[in-house]
Amino acid sequence: MTIAPAPTDAETDARGTPGGPATIDGRTLRVLPTPSRRKAQLTSLEGVRSEMARIYRDMESGKRESQEGSRLVYVLTQIAKVLELTEIERRLIYLEGKANAAQLSAPNRSA
Repeated sequence: MTIAPAPTDAETDARGTPGGPATIDGRTLRVLPTPSRRKAQLTSLEGVRSEMARIYRDMESGKRESQEGSRLVYVLTQIAKVLELTEIERRLIYLEGKANAAQLSAPNRSA
């Protein structure tokens, strides 16, 4: 009797089953689906704020080292600044365009 070797990740993927990490139930030793983490939405200030809050909660509960969490929050702060500046720039361009259009349509009174 020969025992087939365990399939590699590539073989497992080809058969349509996930080849990533597995979660094993400690009591039954059954493989459970690993919950996927929701990808952070860093395209809005609200998304950045909620990601900062999640990192803070992880640090408070001990799931994340405070030094690592501080670094991540610093990067998120920089992303928030860029989002703010992008919004200000967009509004400024709009207002300048409106002001230029008003100047072009105003009658010339210097004559």
